[in-house]
Amino acid sequence: KQWYQQSTGSFKLYQHYKSITFIEVMVVIGSISQPFQTEKKTCVKDASTLCLLRINKIQRYLVDNNIEGFVAVNGIDSRYNPDCRHLINFILFGCSMYKSGSFSKYFDIDTDEIVMVIKPSKVVLYVTHNQIKTILPFLVKVHDLQIHCLGANISSDENIVEDHKVYSFISMTQGINTIAVPYSNDSNDFDPMVIEKWPLLQAYALEDYGSQGFFGLTHKLLPLNFEKLPVFSDFDLGSLKHLLKDTSVLLNFQWNTMIKNVSNMIKSGSLDNCLDKAVDPVVSYLEHGNQTGDVNDATVFGLENHAVTRKPFFITCSVEEVPSSLTCGRTYFIHDNVDSSDLVLLSSIYDAMAATTHRTIQRFLNTQNASKLLQYFTKKFTEKLSTYKYPQLVNFKASSVKIEVSLEAFDVKGNKVSSNSKSSMKVFGATISNISSLQNAKVVYKPLIFQDTFFESHIMVKNDDVSADDSELLIVTDVIPTYVQWNHFGEKNEDSVPCSLLCNDVNTYEAMFKLENSTIEITSPYSTLLQIRINDLKEIRVKRSGSISVAVHIEHSSNCLPPFLKRFCLVFWQRGKGVRFTTDTLLPLFREYNIPESTENLPSDFLLRYENIVTVKTNDVGNLGTSDDGRMIESSYPTYPAFAPHIMLSSLGKFTYNQLDVNPAMKAESLDPFIFITLLIGIPGGNQEKICSIITEGTKEDHHFIVLRQPLGSEELFSANNLQKALQMLSKRGNDPIRVMVIVSAYVEVPEVVAAIVHHPDKLVRQSCHVSSVSTCIDLRNLFISNQTCFPKIIEQCSEGWVNNIIVTGCNPSKQKGKDERISFLRTLNPSCSIIEVVGNNYVDKDSIEEICAVDAFSESTLPISRHLTAPGWYSLKYKPNPPFIR
Repeated sequence: KQWYQQSTGSFKLYQHYKSITFIEVMVVIGSISQPFQTEKKTCVKDASTLCLLRINKIQRYLVDNNIEGFVAVNGIDSRYNPDCRHLINFILFGCSMYKSGSFSKYFDIDTDEIVMVIKPSKVVLYVTHNQIKTILPFLVKVHDLQIHCLGANISSDENIVEDHKVYSFISMTQGINTIAVPYSNDSNDFDPMVIEKWPLLQAYALEDYGSQGFFGLTHKLLPLNFEKLPVFSDFDLGSLKHLLKDTSVLLNFQWNTMIKNVSNMIKSGSLDNCLDKAVDPVVSYLEHGNQTGDVNDATVFGLENHAVTRKPFFITCSVEEVPSSLTCGRTYFIHDNVDSSDLVLLSSIYDAMAATTHRTIQRFLNTQNASKLLQYFTKKFTEKLSTYKYPQLVNFKASSVKIEVSLEAFDVKGNKVSSNSKSSMKVFGATISNISSLQNAKVVYKPLIFQDTFFESHIMVKNDDVSADDSELLIVTDVIPTYVQWNHFGEKNEDSVPCSLLCNDVNTYEAMFKLENSTIEITSPYSTLLQIRINDLKEIRVKRSGSISVAVHIEHSSNCLPPFLKRFCLVFWQRGKGVRFTTDTLLPLFREYNIPESTENLPSDFLLRYENIVTVKTNDVGNLGTSDDGRMIESSYPTYPAFAPHIMLSSLGKFTYNQLDVNPAMKAESLDPFIFITLLIGIPGGNQEKICSIITEGTKEDHHFIVLRQPLGSEELFSANNLQKALQMLSKRGNDPIRVMVIVSAYVEVPEVVAAIVHHPDKLVRQSCHVSSVSTCIDLRNLFISNQTCFPKIIEQCSEGWVNNIIVTGCNPSKQKGKDERISFLRTLNPSCSIIEVVGNNYVDKDSIEEICAVDAFSESTLPISRHLTAPGWYSLKYKPNPPFIR
């Protein structure tokens, strides 16, 4: 019992028998017998971010509801309570609540013995020695973390292990009066005795462990239905990625299978009799691929016949999937070659619908006002339709049709929520009806539909002392083909060249290209036959990607094609001899006809998609689904790289962020900095002074460092005021570059120091200063207080995003194994930093010194987001780190 008290618990100073002082530490990791190694590094990194975000939300909920703690016990000690298991899987491993076992395909993790207590400002965890190496990488971004774990040399004794677990649980819940426990049933039926029967809570009441009685008597137990909490019902990065890489991919695959079925049935002339078979892939997916067992009755497939010939004319398809409520609606057309006037009318209306839908979604994103979306949609739809100069539309009036729009919001479970909910999935749909045939005004076609599912993210950003709302948009159903028109399909022959067709939607269609009597013919099983006379071409733009591909963007004046094909892009590939065909035949022919060739790059909307498909073709992104989910998602959603960090920041809370952190591509409108600051931080005994001397001596030929220290005898670990005064004096020396090295006292967190610099009260000084790099100094011999415990705040001192380098001393060549284990542990805490060894405690090689003194290491574009995640609100001066000592 005394051994236990001396090696676990929160960091405190105790006076024992008035003469002996011992220290209890923040992180108890056990003795390390093997290096910390994890496979699937990308998945672990994403899961650690998600773990941080979800714990942060739970802690905010505890604060808002005056709850002092949240307890989850997994395994036999809670009688295998499913609510606890789901909760731990959800928080630690980023699993969705309705697919709680989905993490097992990435990691073989035993979670049976885990006990978790989440407090408003701290997270405490009990794990076994075998679990610590696997679980720690998921928790490296969580501040104020305490882990109870026995060392390998003690874990073999079952009695000691059981005693340690009970003592740990008593310590974890000590000082908490109100404790919430996961309980998914109706709270009105909650019986505390159900919880009291858990074996761990029964052991808690035994006198042998010094307890004060039954757990339910010493603590107020609150049932918490986690499924109803915002942290579980709101969409976050984890549920969004699940939607994009699983649900959306499957729906897109089945949807395209349906399109192929329709294509084949049009060829055979059996579509009007076999529509059910054509759409069977989507229906089957909804019925059999849905794990909840619920089948949505809102799946709509409509077939409209031509007014005169009664042949199939267009298909409307709308799908809503339960439980995610991923909704998509499209209208596709069938050209029967009888009369094209109605096809031009309907396809023009549909094209204007699609374009206006996206503009309306953007309007809602900017205004957050859903009350006037119908008026806005109607106005922009009319304006868009008026830009089409087809002869068939001369006498058509947009006011003659009926327009209906809808905006709905859903949580993760598919429940409807308010459209003002920021963490929900939203569906915007438009329906246009009362469309009369141009051939016979008495014939009215069935409604055209278009629906898209999207996510939005909002944060406050500050630029040059001005705050404003910053938003990002991700349209999930962009991957579903927007435009499909069928008529007849060209057969592949020797004169045809395979290519990729990019239209106004975000999809890429495989097609065949052919030159026939001064006419371009493009056939595709997903689109209509394109026939354009070369004389109708207005301008072309060409972009080459080495010998891999050639993209040709075409604008034309032909009135024979629907609006969405007024401009398109053809991509020819080397594999199908398309590059040679383009260079030797196609482009010379265009020059013979004097077609203007612009020197400008591809239009921005096509350029992004072209670069994306080149990446997919050359890197085979499709095979990266199990090892790199991020790249797989980016291959389908080009806007995802900008949206993902945005939604992470928005889920942290209502903080203000630096505009340059959110949008690194922006240039700061400020003076060029001339004071370059290098920070040296570390734990006690880290040898900052010695390392400072080595660096200043090794760089004296290149530049002179001015070293700033906290005054001796100061009662404060760090004084922002003193640092700001020193920088104020340095700024008066002129605009010549000044190198400054700040030696930060042990236990001072980097966010405090950086905030003091970037929020200097003098604007000119603030603009003159630039944090170059941050290095943590650690002596490997002092990394652990004992075999069982490491120094407090070690995670904070090595935090990813804040620390560029970890400089280690105390490397004893005779104890290589111990050194490698400790370095592996440090690399687990911060996988992205460089670890620099000081040879013989006195020498650092020149390359390492340059890395430590790098001017822009701290400004790397990938780091600011990590800084905001690990220290929420630091830029708003709302981050308050807990002190290492609690007196």
